[in-house]
Amino acid sequence: MSAELIQPIAWRPDFTTGVGIIDDQHRVLIKMLNEASTRLTDQSSLEELAKIVQGLINYADYHFKTEERFIVEQGYERLRPVDAEAHLAQHRDFVSKVLAVREQIHQGQRVPKDVLVSFLSEWLTHHILHTDKALGAFLLDQKQRAAQ
Repeated sequence: MSAELIQPIAWRPDFTTGVGIIDDQHRVLIKMLNEASTRLTDQSSLEELAKIVQGLINYADYHFKTEERFIVEQGYERLRPVDAEAHLAQHRDFVSKVLAVREQIHQGQRVPKDVLVSFLSEWLTHHILHTDKALGAFLLDQKQRAAQ
């Protein structure tokens, strides 16, 4: 895939989970990913690549902690254990893969921009549209039940 063919992710209405803080954090992640895609080239220094990857790791960790706090506090683990475990497993898998990329960079191995950006874009889009939307629906339902 040519680097020129990588399109930025635009926020779409179907990304909305209905949970303000989660949607706001998703917007930040999308913005960071788009900025990384714009700044990176296959000739970017390993230091620049490492800096961008570390920034994405840090913000993803912050975001995952937010979602995981909701999962525990709102009873998702208890009421939907299979969905909750799948959600947490996706977080762990993402972190594992991105840490492997970071290690590869630290060892001096270049990660092609198109490979990195495509992986991050596809993972984030799929996670939002499926896993996070399910969590959002659950959280909104819990909020509605509590208001009754």
